[in-house]
Amino acid sequence: MIGKEHQPPVIISKLEALLRRLSKYFVRRLEIESQLGKFKAGYSGELSLDYYLNNLPDKEYVILHDLRLQNKSSIFQIDTLSLHRHFILILEVKNIAGDIYIDTNFNQMIRTLNGKTEVFPDPILQAYRQKVELERWLVENKCPTIPIEHLVVLSNPHTHIKNSPEDQHVFQRLVRSAKLPFQIESYTHFYPIPSLTPKELSKITKLLLKHHTPQTYDVLQQFNVAHSDIICGVYCVECKAATMERIGGTWRCRSCRTIQKDAHMSSLRDYAYLMGSTITNREAREFLMLESESATRKMLKRMNLPTTGSTRNKR
Repeated sequence: MIGKEHQPPVIISKLEALLRRLSKYFVRRLEIESQLGKFKAGYSGELSLDYYLNNLPDKEYVILHDLRLQNKSSIFQIDTLSLHRHFILILEVKNIAGDIYIDTNFNQMIRTLNGKTEVFPDPILQAYRQKVELERWLVENKCPTIPIEHLVVLSNPHTHIKNSPEDQHVFQRLVRSAKLPFQIESYTHFYPIPSLTPKELSKITKLLLKHHTPQTYDVLQQFNVAHSDIICGVYCVECKAATMERIGGTWRCRSCRTIQKDAHMSSLRDYAYLMGSTITNREAREFLMLESESATRKMLKRMNLPTTGSTRNKR
């Protein structure tokens, strides 16, 4: 059973909005594009696991995707958590191309791609830390004791693993997606006695979902983007230029003459991703490049958004 579905990470939408609203000459644009590519690859890798996880018996497993929990002062995130009456399994998913070698002595993963060598944190150690944090979280929340396993799953079938099969630590903790169902099945034999009743499994699942805290991102602050760097205006769905103007209750593109009724909706979504979840009439006029206060008021009112404040201070 899927207890928590995949949701596109909000950071992807925020970075896409940021790139739409920045000049192609912005000094950190390549860095932002690189970060967006990494988040998209990671999300794609997690989605690709669904084919294999969906083959697990629905009545025996509960699958929670993208879980973020807090232990007092520390926060930890788990890509995919599989709950079974006999054990819990943490899955750290890596969608990485090229040749990889996991150095367990210095806790690093070395990737070679197109003649370039990069060093990344050890994903096996990363998954183990998640296990330690989850064990602590379960104790703090007075949950029954249950064995916890952890695996790193390589979702890219073309990744070349350069570790020797004799490296038992890596061999036991690193699997490809196709082997995942068989690895999970092996845990049911290794832990033949249930640690949880069906009621306890359901209770832990609800508790995990209740304490899940989605991550927030301020991408302007992260990449030192000033508000003055953000390109205002309403983007055309056809030519992608921020050249639409409001004429007679509709939007018309000055470049390609496309007419669209609700072009402001996607631009206000960009505003929410970048500037904040509330907006005033004046802020909307400035961002959409409108002059009429009354026309802007009518447009916002038709969106039926919740409001706070009086007429002059309405957000």
